[in-house]
Amino acid sequence: MKKTFFNLFMVIALLFLLQSSAFPLSLYDGKLDFKGSIKQTLNVKTHQDERNIRYNSFRTTVRGEALYKIVSCPELDIQFYSLANYYYDYVLDIDSNMRYSVGKEAGRSYYNNVQRPSDSEEYLKEAYFDVKYKTFQLRLGKQLVSWGETAEARVADVINPLNLKYIIAFPDWEDYKMGLWMARMFWRPENWWQDMSFEFLVIPSTFIGTRVPPAGHGAYVGQSPMPLPILPNNWFQRVLDAQRRDAPSSSWNNCEVGLRIRGYSTIGEGVDWYLSHFYTRLDSPLINGAEGQTNLLLLMLLGDTSRKVWTYPRYNSTAFCFSTTSSKLRSAIRGECAFNTSRDYNYGTAANSVSAIKQRRLLTTALTFDRKTMVPWISDMNRNEPFSLSFTWYQYYMFDHEHNKATGEYIIGETGKDSSQTKFSFTASTTFLFSTLTTVFNIAYDTNGSRTLMPQLVYMPTFHWQFVLFYQDLNKHLDKYGSQVGLSVKYEF
Repeated sequence: MKKTFFNLFMVIALLFLLQSSAFPLSLYDGKLDFKGSIKQTLNVKTHQDERNIRYNSFRTTVRGEALYKIVSCPELDIQFYSLANYYYDYVLDIDSNMRYSVGKEAGRSYYNNVQRPSDSEEYLKEAYFDVKYKTFQLRLGKQLVSWGETAEARVADVINPLNLKYIIAFPDWEDYKMGLWMARMFWRPENWWQDMSFEFLVIPSTFIGTRVPPAGHGAYVGQSPMPLPILPNNWFQRVLDAQRRDAPSSSWNNCEVGLRIRGYSTIGEGVDWYLSHFYTRLDSPLINGAEGQTNLLLLMLLGDTSRKVWTYPRYNSTAFCFSTTSSKLRSAIRGECAFNTSRDYNYGTAANSVSAIKQRRLLTTALTFDRKTMVPWISDMNRNEPFSLSFTWYQYYMFDHEHNKATGEYIIGETGKDSSQTKFSFTASTTFLFSTLTTVFNIAYDTNGSRTLMPQLVYMPTFHWQFVLFYQDLNKHLDKYGSQVGLSVKYEF
């Protein structure tokens, strides 16, 4: 019944949109502005693993964004903003192998987890009041926060947790994020040195961890998670369920706070800079030491859910970001650096064999160069359209990284047995056919052996319509099973 109602809603909405010409929609004498989109995506795996899953997603997404002006006068401005993103995925209807694997490895009750958002935390992105009075501003409600400058968005931008269930539908970066209920306060004093402003945020009590697809889903690449024949089919889903179960309950003990200072310096050609500090928890958990490892085995083998497996420790993240331009390099330059302290890591021989938790310091740095340049012959034949080029360098370094070669134990971080990791990414794009067709090519490589590749074509014949054809290579260490081809059609109003 819900599926039939959703289909009927989509048909009615599409008929309405095809007759609509206003962008955005304005109601109540301009007090209410509304815009949105309907998007259909189809994601096809280029290689099948032993599950024989062909499709990652066949998803219809409805997005709505509204701004209501409550009070508007010279010194006081009050608005209410909301952003929602709801979808229905038909992949289980067109791919019986995925339906079988999810039912076998997670359970039939998890079909809904694939087909639609699990709860309002997933589909309601933002809903907040925005009050501006002179040099003071307050935003109160559910919000998405972006504290970062480069393409490596998780250097300083670590406030909102991620919803990895969206990765299969090729969303914008903001769609990966989950909104958090918080209070954000801004103050911009007049006539201060370097045009400084201050932002303070408080996330009071609710904790939301990283969301992932259920076991058996096509987004899991490579081999099925079945290392031992004595394990039940749903052992991996038990592990995922335990992460939600062991997450901190809502209380003031979960309070997270952050402070960001912004300034503008006249050094060189002018530099926008930000200095921030965020006291938070890990969004993705750690095994609770040796005791958690024992409890994990009992959970996997016997389904014992009475014991704690996971922990979500706190840590501090201090970051510096900047953006500027260079006429000599003919580039815009963006950079950020984050220093994490009091951060815990698992210590053992592998993620499934943990003997302890150890605390380490982490430094992540990213630097991006953006520029436009003319390419001989191609630009000449294409009405002198320039190419947009972007190059990003990313460095991950763990201080006092520990690797005991005698026992094989090591700090289990993003780099595994290595203390550092370096990544490079390059993106090139240009437009054709009077700017209606855009070609984009992106490649990323890290020195530990992984690489990703993603070319795409974007066709926008009108202001409202967008067609995207892409190839997305999610491979790690040259594993062939992580690739997909996708097509998306979106209508914006």
